[in-house]
Amino acid sequence: MADFGYFSQKIGDSIDRILCESFEKRDYKMPKGRYISFCFDDFPKSAAELAAPMLESRGWRGTWYVAGGFLGKTEPHYGQMFDDGDLEKLKQNGHDFGCHTFDHIDCRDASPELIQAQCRKNMEFLTERGITDVASFAYPFGSVNLSAKRVMAPAAMALRGVKPGLNRGTVDLSMLKACGLQTDNGGIARAMSDLEALKRSDGWLIIFTHDIGPKPSPWGATQSDYSQILQAVEASDIEVVTVGDMVSRLREGAQTPTHAEAA
Repeated sequence: MADFGYFSQKIGDSIDRILCESFEKRDYKMPKGRYISFCFDDFPKSAAELAAPMLESRGWRGTWYVAGGFLGKTEPHYGQMFDDGDLEKLKQNGHDFGCHTFDHIDCRDASPELIQAQCRKNMEFLTERGITDVASFAYPFGSVNLSAKRVMAPAAMALRGVKPGLNRGTVDLSMLKACGLQTDNGGIARAMSDLEALKRSDGWLIIFTHDIGPKPSPWGATQSDYSQILQAVEASDIEVVTVGDMVSRLREGAQTPTHAEAA
């Protein structure tokens, strides 16, 4: 017998995706050039200890999407999560920070009031630690519907999802594409493919992952795989930027963004 609940969920996901890609847009024109950003979601301590030095040794910096509720915790899949020392070291070393919901709630299932409260709590968490220049937000789980997108738009931050692909031409600052390095989703194959496409024409590739280590979670990457990506970028003429840097360039290059209003 068909699983009607499963099919209903898939249909709902497709509808939400189409609506989010079509309405409540903040369109900006990408500048000429080829760019890449490296991001870490949530974030596990292993990413700060292993991946950050790999970036820094090349003169690069990453963007770290912080969910304050994870501070000092140990998660079943990720192991030990970040602590205040990790935040301070990343800040001192010039990394960029982005926002999550404080408790990593699913925005698609949350009320507008809860989303706002969670983001406000997370921003207070960051501000208390001297992190005030926050230019972007990543939807936890990449989960979003039109209501959540509408709620987040007035925050004036760039909003990042998890749909893979290059950001090129005119980009929606409320629904940036990003490619995950995940052992349960082909590892680095998709990212390497997107990187090859970026070498051929202008655009902005955002790569994100979670934990880094010899035996990563399904949503993380091995050190070897991560190093392979970095080496490929290093051998190219692609410019490495943080998400915050790129958002600043997009805003500086546009007098007034165009908005696609919901019907």
